[in-house]
Amino acid sequence: MTVRRPAASAPRLLLVAGAGGVRVEGDKETRLGHPLTGDHLDPGPPAEGVFAGWSWDGERLVARNDRYGICPLFYRAGGSSLALSPDPLALLPDDGPAELDHDALAVFLRTGFFLAEDTAFAEVRALPPAATLTWDTGGPRLRSGGPPHPGPAAMTGTQAVDGFVELFRASVARRLTDEPYDLLLSGGRDSRHILLELCRQGAPPRRCVSGAKFPPDPGADARVAAVLAGRLGLPHTVVPRPRAQFRAELSALPAQGMTTLDGAWIQPLLAHLLRHSRVSYDGLGGGELAQNPSVDFIRAHPYDPADLPGLADRMLDAGRTGPHVEHLLGPRTSVLWSRRAARRRLVTELARHADSACPLSSFFFWNRTRRSISAAPFALGDGRLLTHTPYLDHGLFDHLAAVPRRFLVDGTFHDRALHKAFPEHADLGFASAAPQQHGPVLVAHRLAYLLRFLAHAVVVEPAWWRSPDRFLQRLLAAGRGAGAPQRVSRLQPLALYLLQLEGLATRGAGHRP
Repeated sequence: MTVRRPAASAPRLLLVAGAGGVRVEGDKETRLGHPLTGDHLDPGPPAEGVFAGWSWDGERLVARNDRYGICPLFYRAGGSSLALSPDPLALLPDDGPAELDHDALAVFLRTGFFLAEDTAFAEVRALPPAATLTWDTGGPRLRSGGPPHPGPAAMTGTQAVDGFVELFRASVARRLTDEPYDLLLSGGRDSRHILLELCRQGAPPRRCVSGAKFPPDPGADARVAAVLAGRLGLPHTVVPRPRAQFRAELSALPAQGMTTLDGAWIQPLLAHLLRHSRVSYDGLGGGELAQNPSVDFIRAHPYDPADLPGLADRMLDAGRTGPHVEHLLGPRTSVLWSRRAARRRLVTELARHADSACPLSSFFFWNRTRRSISAAPFALGDGRLLTHTPYLDHGLFDHLAAVPRRFLVDGTFHDRALHKAFPEHADLGFASAAPQQHGPVLVAHRLAYLLRFLAHAVVVEPAWWRSPDRFLQRLLAAGRGAGAPQRVSRLQPLALYLLQLEGLATRGAGHRP
C-alpha cells in the first residue's frame, strides 16, 4: 500500500509487512490533544480530555484515543499494511483513485455530517470511541469501549438541574489554568456557562473574543457577548469574520479532511487564539447534551423504534440541504448517493441509540457533534493549543446523557441550570433570539459567493467545468425557478465540496470516483 503524503503539519505513519520485515514510513510516535492525567497510550479506561496517539516500537503498533473519539485519528488497513493520520486525506493512495463510500456520502450530502466511523472514502475509517488499535505482522486488531448510551436515570427535574450545576463546577475546577488566556465567547449558553464558572472560581480570562458567522446570521453573538463581558469587567475583542465565504470554505473543507461543511467562519478566531493563548476552552457537547439545537425536531418527532425508516425520512427532509441536494445529482450520482441509501444507513445508526435516555440527543451528539462540530477546534485548531472541553467531563457527560427526555424537550434545561447557578445574569438573553438577516445584504452575500466560485473555476480550476458529473453546471441550473436564491445558497458549499472531493479522489490516476 502507498498512501498520499500529508501536508507538513499532519503526522502520518505507514507500516507495510513484507518478506524482509516491516517497512516503516513517517512518524513512529505521535501524541495529539491533551489527556488531563497520564499518557495518551496508558492502558485501561481513557483519561479525561480529548486526545489520541500511537507508538511503533519496531514490532508492534499501539494507537489509542479519548472516551468519545473526538480527537481526529483515521486509519487505513490493508492485507499486510496499516496507515494512521489525523488527516484522512493523508491516507489516500498515491498510485490510483480512491474509492468513495457511497452510502456514507448519501447521508453526508443531505445532513452535513458523517455517521459513526464513516468518511467520504471507503477504505479510510475514523477510530471509534475509547479505542485501542494494535498492529503487527499478524494484522490489525481493534477494540472499542463503544459510545456509552446510559438509559434514563431515576431523577426529578430539580435533581437533573442541580446535578448539572454541581458537576459542571467540578468539571471546570479540574480544568483551571494559571496561564493568561483568551476565551472564545458567543451569545449562546455553552460559552457563557464556561465563562461565568471560570470567573466564579477565580480564574477569569484575560480577554473575551467573539466573531460572527456568515449571513443570514445576524451578528448578535458579538453584541450579546460584549454585554456579558462588560458586566464582568473583562476586555472584549471582536474578530472580523472572513471577508469571502467561498475562499474560507475553499481552505476549510480540505483542512478538516472533507469531514464537515462547517467551521470556515471560525478560522480567524482560531488564528487569534494561536497568537495569544496556549490554553483555550470550548463548549463542545453542551448544546447537544443540555439544550439541543434540534430540540424542535426532537419534540415533534419522538423516537419510535418500530418506525425508524419514517424517522430517517423526516430527518433527511429536515437536513442541511433537504430536497435541494437532488438538483446537484445527475444520472450516476443520484443512484450512488440515493435517498434510499441514505435512509438505510441512517436507520442502522439510529437503531444504536434505542436504549439512550433521549435517543435523538444521543444520535446528534455521537454523529453531528463528534464527527462535524468537533472538527473546528480539533482539526482546524493547532496541537500547541490545549483546548479544554468541560462538557465532556466523564461524570458530567454521564449525568446529562441520563437526563430523561421529558426534562429536555421543552428546550429550557440549560437555561434553568444557568439561571440557578448565576441568577444575577438571568435577565440577559441569548443571541439565538435575534431574527436572521434578510434583504439586500443577504442577496449581495449570496451573489458574491457565486461570482467568486465561478471566477475560481475559470481562472484556477478550469477542470471543474469538465467534471463528469457536471456539479457546477447543475448548481447554475438550480438558480432557475421558484425558491432559487435559497436553493443556490444551500447548494453552493455542497457543490464546492463535491468538486474538491472529485479532485482529491482522482488525483494520481485521472479516473473519476
